[in-house]
Amino acid sequence: MSMYAPPGSTVPGGRRRRGGTTLPKQPERSLVSALPGALSITALCTALAEPAWLRVHGGTCPREELGVADVLGYIDPKLLDDYCVNPQTILLLRVIAAFCFLGILCSLTAFLLDVFGPKHPALKITRRYAFAHILTVLQCATVIGFCYWASELILSLQQQHKKYHGSLIYVTFAISFYLVAGAGGASILATAANLLRHYPTEEEEQALELLSEMEDSSETFPADYDIANQFQPPPAYTP
Repeated sequence: MSMYAPPGSTVPGGRRRRGGTTLPKQPERSLVSALPGALSITALCTALAEPAWLRVHGGTCPREELGVADVLGYIDPKLLDDYCVNPQTILLLRVIAAFCFLGILCSLTAFLLDVFGPKHPALKITRRYAFAHILTVLQCATVIGFCYWASELILSLQQQHKKYHGSLIYVTFAISFYLVAGAGGASILATAANLLRHYPTEEEEQALELLSEMEDSSETFPADYDIANQFQPPPAYTP
């Protein structure tokens, strides 16, 4: 085949095409982990708003349900007078509320990282290794532990001040406790979705970025640009 081609002819593979096959790009966004992250945020916010954390039965306390809302801000003096809570229990419930706020903050951070997928190296590592989701799980586990401690203290307080001799006294967990447990479970699923996802190595990322830059630079040529036009035949020989 001749090394020259007449104008307008097409050499296979010689034309630079715009809008052709694009290079596969690795998105940093992860909607699979963002969904359980959103569920975790919703569950923690609902747990804080819900007044029912612990159910009390059999003591002198007239309240059937106690929660963190009872100790945030103004505290009803009747809660202390009726032996529903004591200063140590109030402190524990406030600590529970603080860890719930921290859990919401961590879960919200993880959700935003999963949705937007920033390219900054520090944020990329934070999202890929699910650090924010793992912190949310730890916060939820801490809240569950403090809830159990608070239930034991309230149970001991009610046993010391029975309403009737021989009354059956027990303290159980209410809806907010199970919402926090569900939030922790959702964060575990989000963590697994991030950690089990396949990511390109650093060398592969550099190669993809280089190929992407080459592809972008090729789009600066006109759509009808043909490499074959560079090889015009010489003028006709005249004796």
